[in-house]
Amino acid sequence: MIAVAFVLCNMDKVNMSVAVIPMAAELGWSATERGLVSSSFFWGYSATQLPAGWISTKIGGAKVLAAGVALWSFGTLIGPPAAQYSIVALCATRVLVGLGEGFAPSAATAVLAKLVPSTERSRAVATVWGGLDVGSAVGLLLCGPLIKMFGWPSVFYLFAVLGLVWAAAWPLVQPDKMDADMIAENKKKEAERQTRLALAQAQAMGGAGPLESVDESQPTVAYTKLDKALPPDGNVPWAEFFKSPPVWAVTVAHFCFNWGYYTLLAWLPSYFELALGLNVERSSFLTLIPYIAMTAMMPLVGPVADGWVKSGMPLTKVRKICQGIAFVGPAVCMIACAILTPAAATTAKAAAAGTVVIGPVLTGVLVALLSVAFSLGAWSRAGLYCNHQDLSPKYASALLGITNTAGAIPGVLGVTAAGYLLDTTASWALALFIPTAICQLFGAVVYTWLASSERQSWS
Repeated sequence: MIAVAFVLCNMDKVNMSVAVIPMAAELGWSATERGLVSSSFFWGYSATQLPAGWISTKIGGAKVLAAGVALWSFGTLIGPPAAQYSIVALCATRVLVGLGEGFAPSAATAVLAKLVPSTERSRAVATVWGGLDVGSAVGLLLCGPLIKMFGWPSVFYLFAVLGLVWAAAWPLVQPDKMDADMIAENKKKEAERQTRLALAQAQAMGGAGPLESVDESQPTVAYTKLDKALPPDGNVPWAEFFKSPPVWAVTVAHFCFNWGYYTLLAWLPSYFELALGLNVERSSFLTLIPYIAMTAMMPLVGPVADGWVKSGMPLTKVRKICQGIAFVGPAVCMIACAILTPAAATTAKAAAAGTVVIGPVLTGVLVALLSVAFSLGAWSRAGLYCNHQDLSPKYASALLGITNTAGAIPGVLGVTAAGYLLDTTASWALALFIPTAICQLFGAVVYTWLASSERQSWS
């Protein structure tokens, strides 16, 4: 059910990425205004990350997730009438969607950190967060045909109803009871293994020391209570978080990874329309292909990463390898796309003259490069997205709140800046691909330097 919620989450993100094409034509928006509308989602999304982490830690992820899904579905539902009223009203509804979706990552992390041992965590996180990639693919698959047959409002109404149905069904599966049963089962299975691991590592090091697992201590009473993750005084050690180099590594990595993910998520349909001269249905379909590639990679990522851990490879090394793949490979693809894509002014002149600048072969090459970039990006699910739970299962949702706040900033800055740069430079390379490659390479350097999976002293 959590994975399904994440599918719906990204369906309600990508609907605007595709719908913005006919909306811009109907309502007369410039590229800057397209970017403004697309980025408004992230105004709300970034505002909820720290509160979401604290609330999920305090009252439990199941309740928070239900409230988030209901809120973002309501914001999606009222989007079409708001767009007809004014661009400001539309942006306000997208802020509501962002507010609701901002609760989902921390809520899911709060549940997974309690349920899943470290040797199985890569697979669990990859499955749940892979729902985002499935949601992008499904949303893009549906948006083009729905807009063609029923108009752009249909993608808002349909996706909103699906979310409201999920919110109504979620309590019926009794998530609190389900989680408690799974925790009890995991406690019994993990206690003996963790004791052996702690003793073996302590003996090897000549005494106590940090362990390459978030589960090095036997589960406590707090571990068995779904809604009680805080210590007795109820305080979260925020100051200690910001003194920790590994926390900064994950924070920077989250920002850099999301710069590419969010800007491409928002702009790829418009890129295919404006740069390649395709209609909304074909733009939606071609945007789907990279997300299918990413989704296809997901079943490989979790088992491979967990297999490395079980074979004895240090957990920190596993995280760095996976995140390095997710950064460096896509950066190379972005540079290639920047070189191969003609300037926006050139394609605009060709469109006005009725000629074609980018033929089917070059279009295929560009789509292939983007598909490789997205598929390699899937390795982040076994990299930075697992790292919060490695550092501290108790405070994993609070940590994700911090890093996801940083990760939401590119949705505001990157998506808006891409539209502004496209208007001012008429260059897709400078607006979209080069900034993404720079962020990815910088993130690779910082994460390789500072990242760790050792449980922190404040946990």
